[in-house]
Amino acid sequence: MVGIRKYFEDNARWWVLNAYKAAGYDYPTAFHRARIVLKFISGLNKKKLNIIDLGCGGGNLTFQLARAGYAILGVDQSQKMIDLAESRRRELPEKIQGRVQFSLGTIDEKMNFGKKFDIVVAMGLIGYLPNDKILFKIANNLLKPNGYLLVSCRNRLFNMVSISKNTEKEIKNNEALKLIKELKSLYTSVSEEDANKFVKSFKKIAVNLPEKMSFGKKSALSAFGKHVSRVSALNSEPRQSTPEQLKRIALKYGFKHKIYYGVHPHLMDPNLNKILPPGVFNKISDCLEALEHLPISLVWSSVFIGAFQKLK
Repeated sequence: MVGIRKYFEDNARWWVLNAYKAAGYDYPTAFHRARIVLKFISGLNKKKLNIIDLGCGGGNLTFQLARAGYAILGVDQSQKMIDLAESRRRELPEKIQGRVQFSLGTIDEKMNFGKKFDIVVAMGLIGYLPNDKILFKIANNLLKPNGYLLVSCRNRLFNMVSISKNTEKEIKNNEALKLIKELKSLYTSVSEEDANKFVKSFKKIAVNLPEKMSFGKKSALSAFGKHVSRVSALNSEPRQSTPEQLKRIALKYGFKHKIYYGVHPHLMDPNLNKILPPGVFNKISDCLEALEHLPISLVWSSVFIGAFQKLK
């Protein structure tokens, strides 16, 4: 965990400024995770909710939830992240400031804030923990009965459709057939209503793409705004999980699965991304957002968000 803490300490400013916007070939995963979290929580139709955001970073999602009217505590183990979040909090309107608190602390099973929460949010956190069960243990301790855990996870199933080094790894470890079996279970019917939403989304994106596109190096970068480079790299990738794997662990630690959302969709072979001009691949793939709430979305998404409800 020390290496992970150093990585986020070194790259705190990058995450605050760039994680929520498209830059070059990068996909704004954090932006879409926040969008889905807000959609799910607003769908609960409850105005007074106490939320805790684990691994809050610079507070982007925390502030969005506060603006939506919720009381929220952001927790992170990086001092630089918390300092950035606090400085940004002071720039907010006083009413919104009053809904937000930040706390520096290690995210482990000993966490205790003297109260229980309605919702635990953990975006981009679980893959950095030693194993998946730790997060469910933490959430069970922090949540009220019937409270919700929203967790984002790297999608291990995507290894079987991405044709990457991870694909080769799964084959060498004799795990490929098991993953393919789980993938096949996700090919369920798409309703006419959802199919129409997808078609409309695809048409809209197609119309907005000009027939001729100029992508000189300078213009491509300027189209995505100011970009701050990362100053250090993480030595290892975050752990991956499959949807079924999380369901089993969730049930073992007192949660029932409610819904999965696919994040970072790929309409085509992901290896095409950097062959095409910057931004084209991701813009085309955005039409799949219309189906992000369906099981089939887990086939083409490199990340997924799971909503789990704590049992009484």
